[in-house]
Amino acid sequence: LAQWVAQGRIDDFPLGAHDTPDRLLIPERLYGREREVEALLAAFDRVVQDGAAELVLVSGYSGIGKSAVVNELHRVLVPPRGLFASGKFDQYKRDIPYSTLAQAFQGLIRPLLVKSDAELSHWRAALLEALGPNGQLMVNLVPELALIIGEQPLAPDLSPQDQQARFQLVF
Repeated sequence: LAQWVAQGRIDDFPLGAHDTPDRLLIPERLYGREREVEALLAAFDRVVQDGAAELVLVSGYSGIGKSAVVNELHRVLVPPRGLFASGKFDQYKRDIPYSTLAQAFQGLIRPLLVKSDAELSHWRAALLEALGPNGQLMVNLVPELALIIGEQPLAPDLSPQDQQARFQLVF
């Protein structure tokens, strides 16, 4: 522009010489997975509309973009609507029971910890009511939960079969 003002013309120059960013910019939007994202959003809308719980599992071969699809849903839902939980199965942790579900719950607890005292108190009361005398079972699985509900009394001893049934009921 300065050359045009001073000389009334612009000399030839190589196109795009100054168009290269100084770092690689990867778009945040996910392309080509609209159908999968829409299916997940439809499941979310059903839960909101009907109030019934729904579990959605995303499966497929390693490296095909399952995590990217789930993260796209996270990007769309969290800002306007709040909390979002996801867990990723790790083949090297398959010997740890419920590790994927524990990971999902850890992802829910972190955003709760930055809520106001009033909101955190509301969540604490709701969790304590839902867990009842079995709160420590969940604290054992998701230690971060103790940051919200505190350490809980030990659950009563039961036979192994009854322990499993109790855990599944609480979970």
